[in-house]
Amino acid sequence: MRIASLTLALLILAAGATAQETVIRQQGGERFEPATLSVWNRRIVTFRVAVGGNEPAHRAENARRRLDDLTDLDLAKPVGREEGHLGGFDGYVVAVGGQPIFGIVEGDIDPESGLTLMQLAERAEANLREVVAAQVEQRRPAALLRGIGLSLAAAVILGVVIALIFALRTRIIRKIDSLLLGRQVELAGIDIVPTLTTVKRVSLRIISWALVLAFAYVVLVFILQQFPYTAPLGSELGAFFRRRASRATVGFVEALPHLALVVVVLLITRTVSVWVSRVLAEVERGVREVRWLTQDQARATRRIAVGLVWLVGIASAYPLLPWSGSVIFQGMSVAFGVALSLASTGLVNQWISGLVLLYSRSFRIGDFIVVGNVEGFVTEMGPLATKLRTMRREEVTLPNAVVVSDRLSNLTRLAAEGGALLSTSIAIGYDVPWQRVRGLLVSAANATSGVRRDPPPRVLQWELSDFSVLYHLHVYLERPEDRVVVRSDLHARILDAFATAGVQIMTPHFEAQPSKPVVAPTAALS
Repeated sequence: MRIASLTLALLILAAGATAQETVIRQQGGERFEPATLSVWNRRIVTFRVAVGGNEPAHRAENARRRLDDLTDLDLAKPVGREEGHLGGFDGYVVAVGGQPIFGIVEGDIDPESGLTLMQLAERAEANLREVVAAQVEQRRPAALLRGIGLSLAAAVILGVVIALIFALRTRIIRKIDSLLLGRQVELAGIDIVPTLTTVKRVSLRIISWALVLAFAYVVLVFILQQFPYTAPLGSELGAFFRRRASRATVGFVEALPHLALVVVVLLITRTVSVWVSRVLAEVERGVREVRWLTQDQARATRRIAVGLVWLVGIASAYPLLPWSGSVIFQGMSVAFGVALSLASTGLVNQWISGLVLLYSRSFRIGDFIVVGNVEGFVTEMGPLATKLRTMRREEVTLPNAVVVSDRLSNLTRLAAEGGALLSTSIAIGYDVPWQRVRGLLVSAANATSGVRRDPPPRVLQWELSDFSVLYHLHVYLERPEDRVVVRSDLHARILDAFATAGVQIMTPHFEAQPSKPVVAPTAALS
């Protein structure tokens, strides 16, 4: 009976081949787009050639339809195969309980697999037997109830594990908060406790959710494997996880020597940076003297030197990182470098200008300087800007590039030798002897508080103009920071001295000599 049914099946599969057999043979088994027969998430066989006028896709669809038509009684029958002749090709017919499902011919063999036609047929038969067994198992109520029960138990366990993870995260956060409460941890003069708190919370949140996702993945794989229909998906997900974990483990083990070298390089870099920092710190405090480096320059030099040491160390350690050759990492590095270059064009200009000011020793903190029309005391020399405190109690911030490009006068640098110089000018007519003008200016300077007596004031006959003589008075200040006050007081003394002497100040210019001197009333001086 079984032989008769298989013979009938061969005749059915070969039906219609007579009219097209000549064409098929002329094609020589022409290959089409392969089509895989997959049922219940399981791959059974891949068709690669046309048989009996049916292309691979049609063959797969016909086999799938025959499987769907099988009844429970048919599924209980055995799976087998018989050798036969299909559409002009020698091959095998795989059947369930004598009912043919699909045929396999020589052209269906993958040339790279190295299988014979018999081996391919045996593998297809085994795959079909697995599908039939899964369908039979899925229809058993006991198996279905068992899968549901185990799935519910796994879901409950997952819920408990998630609750434990979140509870442990909360406990760790509270413990760290109690350890950091009231403490101050400084890095480069900045309290990093708030930053540590934020990083701690974010890091623990990421770790906890990563653990939750990992356990959920494991539970999902377990649940899928409890039902015959989804068991292949579960096995595939489990195999994928194992492959990734195995690859990550192997990669980590292979990267250990490189990571050890990175740690060694960073330790050496830290040792050198600490040594350089300590040497320059001694220069900064005056413990050690270096002729080419002052105490004011030592602080900035220490930061620059430590930064350069770490830059060299990181550049040396970078090629040793296991992922340094990754295309993604290289692309990120290029993008970061381009963004940094575009964003730091102005910053680099300011920073270089700051180095010029620092190492040219143009001024230091506490000096009284004049930059353009701004004058004041230097309160801060930053890498990007210089801050001045003016006499009007204003803080002016000047970019270092502006300070370098503009005219800069340091009124404190030479004040220790002879005092800071203050200059003023006055125009007097030719009818007044220059000796008298000089005496009045010197007396006014000597009467002004804040003006040094040594060196004495000096008067210069600076210019002989059309209507007057221009005199310059130079005095030396006791305190450069009193420059504005002394200038005002000196001008007041000059006005009083010339008004008392009845000498006319030729400002504004006069085109004709007036009939009487233009001076302030003497009564106004009392």
